[in-house]
Amino acid sequence: MSSDSQQHCFHCGEPVPEGIHLSVEIDDVEQPMCCPGCQAVASLITGSGLEAFYRLRTIPNVTPAPPTPGNVYLAFDDPDTSASFVTSLPDGWQQAQLLLGGISCAACTWLIEQDLARQPGLRQPNVNLARQTLSVEFDPAVTKTSAVFQRLLTLGYDPHPWQSQKAVELLEAEQRGALRQLAVAGLAMMQVGMFGIALHAGDIQGIAPEYRSLMRWVSLAIATIVVLYSARSFFRNAWINLRHGRLVMDLPVALAIGLAYLASGWATWNNTGEVYFDSIAMFTFFLLLGRFLERQVRRREYLRQTDLQSLLPVSCLKRVQHRWESIATRQIQNGDILLVRAGEVIPADATVNEGTGAVDEAAFTGEQMPRRVHVNDTVSAGTVLSEGRLEVHVQAGPDNSRLSVMLDLLSRASEQKPGLARLADRVAAWFVGILLCVAALVAAFWSQLDAERAFWITLSVLVVSCPCALALATPTALTAASGWLRRRGLLLTGENTLENLNSISHVVFDKTGTLTQGQFRIRATRADDEVGALGLAAALEQNSQHPIAQAFTGVAPTPGVTGAEVIPGAGIRGLYAGKQLAIGTPTLVREIYSELGDAPDQDAHWVALADEDKPLAWFALEDSLRSDAAAVVQSLQARGLQVELLTGDRSSAGLTLATELGLNDVTTGASPEQKLAHIADLQRRGARVTMVGDGLNDAPVLAAADCAIAVNQATDLAKSSADGILLANSLRPITSAFIVAQRCRQIIWQNIAWALAYNSCAVPMAAAGWVPPWAAAIGMSASSLLVVVNSLRLK
Repeated sequence: MSSDSQQHCFHCGEPVPEGIHLSVEIDDVEQPMCCPGCQAVASLITGSGLEAFYRLRTIPNVTPAPPTPGNVYLAFDDPDTSASFVTSLPDGWQQAQLLLGGISCAACTWLIEQDLARQPGLRQPNVNLARQTLSVEFDPAVTKTSAVFQRLLTLGYDPHPWQSQKAVELLEAEQRGALRQLAVAGLAMMQVGMFGIALHAGDIQGIAPEYRSLMRWVSLAIATIVVLYSARSFFRNAWINLRHGRLVMDLPVALAIGLAYLASGWATWNNTGEVYFDSIAMFTFFLLLGRFLERQVRRREYLRQTDLQSLLPVSCLKRVQHRWESIATRQIQNGDILLVRAGEVIPADATVNEGTGAVDEAAFTGEQMPRRVHVNDTVSAGTVLSEGRLEVHVQAGPDNSRLSVMLDLLSRASEQKPGLARLADRVAAWFVGILLCVAALVAAFWSQLDAERAFWITLSVLVVSCPCALALATPTALTAASGWLRRRGLLLTGENTLENLNSISHVVFDKTGTLTQGQFRIRATRADDEVGALGLAAALEQNSQHPIAQAFTGVAPTPGVTGAEVIPGAGIRGLYAGKQLAIGTPTLVREIYSELGDAPDQDAHWVALADEDKPLAWFALEDSLRSDAAAVVQSLQARGLQVELLTGDRSSAGLTLATELGLNDVTTGASPEQKLAHIADLQRRGARVTMVGDGLNDAPVLAAADCAIAVNQATDLAKSSADGILLANSLRPITSAFIVAQRCRQIIWQNIAWALAYNSCAVPMAAAGWVPPWAAAIGMSASSLLVVVNSLRLK
C-alpha cells in the first residue's frame, strides 16, 4: 500500500497496518481502526451515544494501553491504600482526586465528564484540562474505587491516584513547554528580523530580485515554525472557545497572527506586495513572554500551597511496648505515643506527654518566633520541633489534623471564583466582541482611504487591544492579597471575603475562646464531695469540644456515665447510676433538678452540676484575655467600625471584659438563637456584620453573618461556616484583613482604570495608523505585565 493511500486510524490517527481490517460505524460511516484497543474504545464511545466526541476533538487521541489481565486497580478498594486520594463526604459518598494521562483537548474533558455522569453510583465528574486532574464523587455502596479507574482505562485514558508531587511534575512540564515555545519564537524573531532589515534596506538601496525572493522564502519557512509551534496555543484556545460560542482574548491575537501570515505567504508566492514575517515573530514572542511571566507568578503561588501538602514526614517513631519502632505516618492512630526529636516535623496533632522544646510554626501559622511548649501543651501536624525532645500523645491523625482541615479549606477556596472575577470575565468577553466590530469598521474605512495600509492597520488594532489586562485586573490582586494573608495567619475560604470586608460596618466578637484565651481553669469548687463531683463533671465534659471542657481535662473521669448529649450554648446531659445528670448553665441544670438555687456570686463564671435528687457542685471558672485583644479592638474602632461583644456568659465577666476593652455595645447571656436574632436585627437596620467566633454554638451565627471569621481553636463546624480562619493564636490578622481588603480594592480599581485607559488610547491610535504591529505587541504585553506587577504590591 502506498503512503498516499495509507489508511489512518480514526481514533488515534496512527497508520493502519497492512492486513488489519477493523472498523467502527461512527455517524453512519465505517471508520478504520488500527488495533482492537482503538476499536474497543471507539465502540464504547459510540455505544454510549457520545459520537459528538469525535466532532468536538481538535487532535487525535493516544492509542489506548493494551489490556491487562484482571483489574490491576483492585488494591485501591482498600481504604488504607486509597486514603491519600479518596475522602469521605457527609452524605456517605466519597470523592476521588485522580491524575489523567492522555487527555489532550477540551473534547477529552467533555467525553470523560459525559460518560462518568451516566454511570450508576457516580456524580459531579469535573476534569481540569490544564492540570490534567479529575474530581469525581461515587457511592461506595454502588461502585468501587477500582471501577472508576477501570472505566477511565476503558475510555482510553491512563488514570493515576492524585499526588502533589505528580501534580507539580505536570505543572513543571507545562512550564518547560511554554519556555520552549518562547525560545523558538525568540530565535525566530532574531533570524527573521535580520532578513527584515535586509529587505527594508534593499527597498531603499536596491536589491537583486533573486536575493529578495530567497530571503522572503527563508523568512516564510521560519515564520511557519513560529505559527505552527510557538503560536499554536492562541489558535487552539480561540478555536475551541469559538466553537462553544465564547469570545476569548486569544481570538483577536489568533486573527492577527493568522491573517498576517496568510497575507505575507501570498505576497511571497506571487513575489509582490509587502511581507511581515518579522512582525509576526516579534509580537508572538512578546505575547508569549508576557504570558510566561504571568504564569510564573501563578505557578509560584500554587507551589507555595503545594509545599504545605509536603510538610508531613513519611515516617515517624511510635512507642510499641517498651521500644520505639518506625511506622508510616499514614498508620498513626489516635492515642499513639510518638517521639519527636530536634529538627523533625511533628506528624500529627498531639499533646506533650514528656519533655520541653520550641516549635517553629512559621510555615503553618505565619508566626516567625518559635513557641515554647511544655507538658500538656498542644502541638500541630506540620510544625517543626526546632529544639528539644518530645514524647507526644496523638489527638488527631494526619487525615483529621488542623493541617488537613486547612488544606481542604484552601482547596475549596482555590476552586471558587469571586464575583468581581466573574464580572471581569464577562466584561472581557464583551470587550472582544466590540473589538472585532471596531476592527471590521477600521478595515472598511482604510480600504477606502488607503488600501495598501488597511490590512496592516487592522492587524495593529487587533493586537494592541488588551482584554488580558482587564481579565487579570481582579484575580491577580485577589490571589496576591489572599496569599499574603495566609502567610500572616488568616486563611480565606469564602469566595467573596475580601470584597465583603470593604462594606462591613459592625464587627461582633464572641467572648469565650475568641477575645479570651479559651483556656479555662477551675478557680473554686463548692461541693460536699469535691472529688466525686469533679469526676462526674470530667466524665460529661470529655464529650464536648467547648473551651470550658478543657478545665476538666486533668481530672480522672468517673466510669459509668453514659448517654452524654451536648446542648449547644447550655451544657451536657447524661445518665449515671440510673439517674439523669447535667452540667452547664443554671437554666439547663434546673431541667434536671428544678430547685437549683442561684450561683454563689456574680464575680465569676459559675457552672452547675446536679442530678435528679440534689445539686452536686458549683465550679467557678476563669479565663484570661488575649494579649492582643485590646489593640485589635482599638484598631478596628479607629477604622470607624462599630465593635460589639456578644456572649453566652451570664456572669459579670462579660461586662468587666467590655469595660476593659472600651466596648459600649455588650450583650451577655445570649443563647445561640438570641445571637442569631441579634445579628439579623443588625442586618435589618442596614448593618453589614463580621462575626468572630469559635465554638459549636457559634456556627449558626457565623453562617448568618455577612462575613465570618473563626479563631484557630474553633470546631470543625464553626470553620465550615466561616469565610476566614485564624491559623495562629492571634487576633491581629483580623485588622490586617481589613487593611489588605481596602488596599486590594484600590489595586483592583487601579488595574481596571489602567486597562480601560490603555485601550481607550491605544485602540484609537492604532486605528489612526500611528502604531506599527511590533509596537502593538509590546504594548499589549506590557499592559498585562503592569497589571500583574501592580497586584504584586499587595505581597
